Amino acid sequence: MAYLIFALRLALGGLLLVAGVLKAHDGPTSTAITIAGYRLLPQPLVAPLGVALPYAEIMLGAYLAAGLFTRIVAWIAAGQFALFAIAVGSLVVRHIAADCGCFGSALPTPPSWAHVGFDVALALGAAAIALRAPGAFAVDPMIFPSGSLAAGREAHSP
Repeated sequence: MAYLIFALRLALGGLLLVAGVLKAHDGPTSTAITIAGYRLLPQPLVAPLGVALPYAEIMLGAYLAAGLFTRIVAWIAAGQFALFAIAVGSLVVRHIAADCGCFGSALPTPPSWAHVGFDVALALGAAAIALRAPGAFAVDPMIFPSGSLAAGREAHSP
């Protein structure tokens, strides 16, 4: 199980890293325009989120891939993916053809139920990581040998 969690950490961490880097490359204005296209948030929150989201994704992805603060980071990622599923689902229900912006402008993706399902699967994968954290090859057991923060049954298994 430790190796499966490790593989999930790498997959989801890599996905978040790539998504964050592509959004950062597009710049905060482009990210904010995409966020505004969802028509869900009050306008004063859109610009700060356009600045913060790419770097939050980069940080979450790096921490998840490294297995650092694994349980906490995985729960945050699960929440983020669940929010993305809800947001994309709202586009589908409201028939708004906005680009999801998941990977910045590099990969235009229209909203669909398949996309919502994928986000739900990602949320479930992140939750599985959080429940079985940290998995193999994680930094957590090196920093927290008592397993207090690394937590989980497999905190010391390779």
